[in-house]
Amino acid sequence: MHEEAFNLLRNINPKISKGELKPHKYALLLAILDLYIKNNDLKNEFKINDELELLFAKYLKILDPNIIYYNGMIEYPFYHLHSDGIWILSLNKGKELEYNEIVNKNSRFTKKRIKEIFHHASLIEPIHNLFKNNELQEKIREFIINLYKEQINKNIIFKVNYVIQNKQVKNTIVAYLNSLQRIRGNNKNALAESQACDSIFPLIQEPHPLSTIIFEELKSQEKKHVILTGNAGDGKSTIALEVYKRLRGFSFSSPLDRPLREREEVGNITIIKDLSERDRNKDISLLEELQIGYRKFLLVSNTGTLLDFFKKQTTQLGEPETEIENELLQSISSECGEASLTLGNINFRIFNLGRMDNLKIARGIFEKMLAPERWEPCESCDSNPRCPVYLNVTILRCNQYRAVDRIFLAYRRMYEYGTRLTLRQLTEHLSYLITAGLEEEDIQDLLKKDAQGFPFSYLFYNRFFGDNGKNPDTPARSMAAIRAILSHRFGESLCPTWEHKLWSIKQQEIIKLGVPPLEDVFTQMRKLGARISVDKGISHDQAREQVRRMLFFCYDFGPTDTRFLSQYLNSPTLLSWEQWQDSTYVLDFSGNIFYQRKIYHVLQEHFTGVRLPELSEEGEQRLYVTLSRRREDVRQSAQIVLAQIDWGSSFELKLVETTWATGEKCRDLRLVGKDRFSGIDLPLRVPFLDYVMTRHYGELNETLLMSYQNLLDGYKAKVTQMAGSGENEGIMLVRLKLDNTFRRQVFSVKNGYLEVSDGY
Repeated sequence: MHEEAFNLLRNINPKISKGELKPHKYALLLAILDLYIKNNDLKNEFKINDELELLFAKYLKILDPNIIYYNGMIEYPFYHLHSDGIWILSLNKGKELEYNEIVNKNSRFTKKRIKEIFHHASLIEPIHNLFKNNELQEKIREFIINLYKEQINKNIIFKVNYVIQNKQVKNTIVAYLNSLQRIRGNNKNALAESQACDSIFPLIQEPHPLSTIIFEELKSQEKKHVILTGNAGDGKSTIALEVYKRLRGFSFSSPLDRPLREREEVGNITIIKDLSERDRNKDISLLEELQIGYRKFLLVSNTGTLLDFFKKQTTQLGEPETEIENELLQSISSECGEASLTLGNINFRIFNLGRMDNLKIARGIFEKMLAPERWEPCESCDSNPRCPVYLNVTILRCNQYRAVDRIFLAYRRMYEYGTRLTLRQLTEHLSYLITAGLEEEDIQDLLKKDAQGFPFSYLFYNRFFGDNGKNPDTPARSMAAIRAILSHRFGESLCPTWEHKLWSIKQQEIIKLGVPPLEDVFTQMRKLGARISVDKGISHDQAREQVRRMLFFCYDFGPTDTRFLSQYLNSPTLLSWEQWQDSTYVLDFSGNIFYQRKIYHVLQEHFTGVRLPELSEEGEQRLYVTLSRRREDVRQSAQIVLAQIDWGSSFELKLVETTWATGEKCRDLRLVGKDRFSGIDLPLRVPFLDYVMTRHYGELNETLLMSYQNLLDGYKAKVTQMAGSGENEGIMLVRLKLDNTFRRQVFSVKNGYLEVSDGY
C-alpha cells in the first residue's frame, strides 16, 4: 500500500562533502515525522520555525553525535528535499522573479531567503499519507534511521577513495599552465624545446597552417628549400616539430620520447631546428648540400643568424655581401610573410613569422586551455565555487566566450597600433589570466585562510592588467604582454553616458552584468564606486576601475551600443574594422560618404599645414596641395597652390583584401585613386582612421603617429606629381577666411598687365 512512499525515501540523494555523508535530509524528515506523531491531523504545510528547528537539531545529534549545529543549517535540506521528490515548495505571490534570479545565479537559498520567498513546503501525497499512519510511525522512524546507516556503510569505500584522491590526484593542467609563465621558478615549458616530450602540450597545441604548407613544399618535386624565420618566441620550433611529426607519420596528440635533435633526417628531407646551434666549422659542407639539392632542407633560424650564415658564403654563392644581405632582407620584409629567394643557384621559399598575424593561433590555444575536458577533475571538487582558477575558467567560458572575445579585441587594438606580441608572450599572459600564478598548494592555503576579497582579487579581469584590483603583482609586471597593455592605457578614456549609468544612485539596481558568479561583486563595487558604501580595503577609485573592467570584459552591449568599448580601447574604429573582416560585408553608401568626408578633412589639413574645424558639407570639395610652413601654431592665411584636385571624381574608398602566407585574409579600408591618379593608393589602417575620427569629434590635442605623417608626405608628393597645378598659366593662391573656408585667387601676367581672377 505504501510501497511508493518507501521507494521515494530509499531514493533520497544525501549530500556528500569532502568524502563525508551528511545526515541533514534524514534529520529533517524525522523532525517532520515527530510533528505528525504529536498531531495526527497536522496540516500538510511546513515552515521553518523554532519548533521544527529544535526537532531538526535533536535528530542531527542522534544521527551524528560529532556534528556541530549552527543556526541556518536547516536551509539545505528544507530547500533540496524538493529535488528528491519528497515535497513541493510553494512560492509567495510576487516572488517569482526573485526566485528565478537566485536559481539563475546558482546562489544559495539561505534561511532568510526561504522564509521570504516560500510560503510553505508540502509533502507529496504518498509521503503525507505514510506519515499520518499512526500504526507505522515508529517503524518509519526506524526505517529512516536505518536508511542513513546503510548510506554511511556504502560511503566508507567512497570516503577512503576520496581521501586517497585528495592526497594524490591533482589537476595537472594548473601546474602546466604555470610552467608557461617565466615569472615563476617552475617555468620549464616557457621554451618550446621542452614541449616535444610533454604529455599536456599536444592537448593545447593549435596546429599552425604553415606546418601543412611547409610539409607539402618539402614533399613536392620542386627543388626549393624552405627557410622559416621570425622573432624568438614566434613558434618556429613548434612548427618544425609539427612538420617532423607529419614526416614521421606521428600523431599530433602524442608526445615524442625525446626532443628534436639539432639535425633531423627523414628520408631525403633534413630539418635544421635552429641554425644558431649549428657547428660553424661545417658551414661550407651545409651550403654544398643546399647547392647539390639531393636533400631538401627546412632551415629554422632567426634573422641575424640567417644573415650571418649566408653573408659569409660570398665566394660559393658568387654574389657580394651587400647584395646577399639586401636580397635576404627584402624577402624577409614581404608584407604577406612569404617570398621566393634565390641565392647563387639555390632556390628557397622563405616564411617570416614576424610578419604574420598570430592572434588566431593564440585564440585557438586559449580555447583549448579552457576546454571542459581540461577541467573535469575540478567538476566534483567541493571547493570549485570558491577556487579562483575554476572561477576564471567558468567566467571565461560564460556567454559563448564573450570575455575571450574582449581579451582578443584588446590584443587586436595593440596589434593594429604596432605592438605585436609573440606566441610565447601571448600564451604566457593567457595562462596567467587563468591561474594568476597560483599553484594547487597556494589555492588550498587560501581556501583555509578565507582571506578578505578572495577569490575575486585573483580573477582575470584584474590580472589582465597585472594587479589584483588594488596593488600590482610585481612579478607579473615583468611580462612583456602586461607592460605593453599598460602602455596602451586601456580604460583611461571614460564614456560619459555609461559613467552616469554606473554611478547614479537611481540606477544602482537597473544594470546587471549578466555573469552569475560576478553579479554580487559587481553590485558591491558599484556601490563603493558611487560612495553608497565604504570598504577600508579598497578606495572608491579602485572600485570604479574594477567595475569598468568587468563591464568591458563581460557585459553584453548589443550591436548598437558600442561607445563604451570604443572608449575603453581608445579606438573609435576598431569595432568597424572587426565588421569589415566578414567577407560578406559591404561598405554601404552612407558609410562610404561618412568616411570620405572625414578623410578629406584630415588630408586637407595635412596638405595645407592648417588646423581646420569640421569642414562644411555644402559646396564643392577641392583638395589643395600648397606651399606651407609645417607649423600649426601660425595662421597661414594665404598659400600658393601646387595642385588642386576634384576630390569626388578622383578618389574612392574600397575594402581591399590581403592574403597572408598562412591563407588567412585581412580586409582594410583603402583610398584608391581613379583616372590619372590610378595606382596612387593610401592604406587606411586603424590608427589613421582613429585619428580621423578623433579629429571629427573635435579632439584638437590628438597628433598623428610619425609613421603616418611620413606616409602622408609621400602620398602628398605622388598626388602633386600626378595633378600638376592646372592648365592656366599663373599662380593660384588660396586664402583662409575667418569662417575657415578657402577663397581662391589666380595671379597672372598678360600683355604686361597683372590680372587677378577668382580661380577655376
